[in-house]
Amino acid sequence: MKNYLILIFIFVLFTTIAYSDLFDIDLLGGTELNGSGCVCHTTERDTSVSVWIEGPDTLMRGETGLYRMYLANGPAEGGGYNVAGRFGIMLLVDSFSVWDYRSPNELTQAFPLVFPTPQDTIYWEFAYTAPDSLLTDTLYSCGLSLVYDSIPDFQDRWNFGPKFPIVVTEELVPVELLSFTSSVSGNKITLNWITSTETNNMGFEIERFNESKIERLKNWESIGFVIGNGTTTQTQTYLFSDINLNAGRYQYRLKQIDFDGTSEYSNIIETEIFIASDFILEQNYPNPFNPRTTIKYSIPNVTLSSSSRAESRDEGSRVQLKIYDILGNEVASLVNENKPAGNYEVIFNSGNLSSGVYFYKLSFGKLEVVKKMILMR
Repeated sequence: MKNYLILIFIFVLFTTIAYSDLFDIDLLGGTELNGSGCVCHTTERDTSVSVWIEGPDTLMRGETGLYRMYLANGPAEGGGYNVAGRFGIMLLVDSFSVWDYRSPNELTQAFPLVFPTPQDTIYWEFAYTAPDSLLTDTLYSCGLSLVYDSIPDFQDRWNFGPKFPIVVTEELVPVELLSFTSSVSGNKITLNWITSTETNNMGFEIERFNESKIERLKNWESIGFVIGNGTTTQTQTYLFSDINLNAGRYQYRLKQIDFDGTSEYSNIIETEIFIASDFILEQNYPNPFNPRTTIKYSIPNVTLSSSSRAESRDEGSRVQLKIYDILGNEVASLVNENKPAGNYEVIFNSGNLSSGVYFYKLSFGKLEVVKKMILMR
């Protein structure tokens, strides 16, 4: 107990001397902007400790943004941080951080936060107000992962985080859409759009209009949502797939939504899935394959007589795609369900099958077609 009290006394004395300005020595270090890291714990930087900042990378002059500095790895028992901005104003958003008067515009974690487990990532929040000048500012970070014994020693580890640039603009940049396109593969339509800039972008709601609906109702329906990238001046690419579609013409538009709830619509694009006119089973690709291959097939639009409609409800629209070995034994059933006319593709994973020749058969009503494929381990 006595030795423990002596260690605490030494630590308090060390910290007091460091802040006293009696010695012209940078004992406590700081970020790369103002110092040399957490040198009161150790002078050795450990790059296995992960440190990074997340938040808006574009702000309007005088605008304040909320940021988080993350810390992972190292001893991961407790953690602290230093963060600084070169031109803007750093702001505290909690009651346990302090401003270091010896390091202008730098915030310091006063009391280490505890890691729930060594595998977790912890973070601290801070704010930054952009300067009045139009420039690119930089945030500097330094994270300390320590052995939670209240004693600075060589067991504690720290690392600088990557420099975080912030572009200061005259006014907020809009969500600018560079392109909005679509492509068709079988019964799937993939939408692709690219933005050049985004501001407060919560995300995109994807809306679809099917031509088969009554045109005058203009009944757009929401079919999905893709998360945006907040505020950024970097090009961003987005994808969304609309799957298991029937043959027909489809229209799409994007509803871009800001964090404050305001929204704006994109232009409308149109694409079409054509009705298959033939019963087709394509050669699998790749072939030979290992371990996966893709099989594409087409189901035609069949007009049935009234006498055969009852039978067709059970058999006429049922599609079966099965895999057989060279002896005729069924080894896999890929499709066994009713399907409308259209183009389809399915991926076959060979699993534990051995190398050799296999056959795949497509059945639709009374129509059948068989092709050969080779599995090569």
